[in-house]
Amino acid sequence: MGLGRIACAVGKHSVDRTNVKRAAGQQVGRCRNCKAPMEEIEPHHWELQRVKDAGLGPRAFM
Repeated sequence: MGLGRIACAVGKHSVDRTNVKRAAGQQVGRCRNCKAPMEEIEPHHWELQRVKDAGLGPRAFM
């Protein structure tokens, strides 16, 4: 397990700047290490998107 995956486990995600795309007027991308979807909330401030759990329950992946 690399140090990047350990950082993601404690909440220190980093966006992969090479694959940032625009969708619905916002910039979206994925974490460089764990590939979790992220969106730009403010300039240079990225947060994880809440992704629904395919209707299998009240859970959501973060």
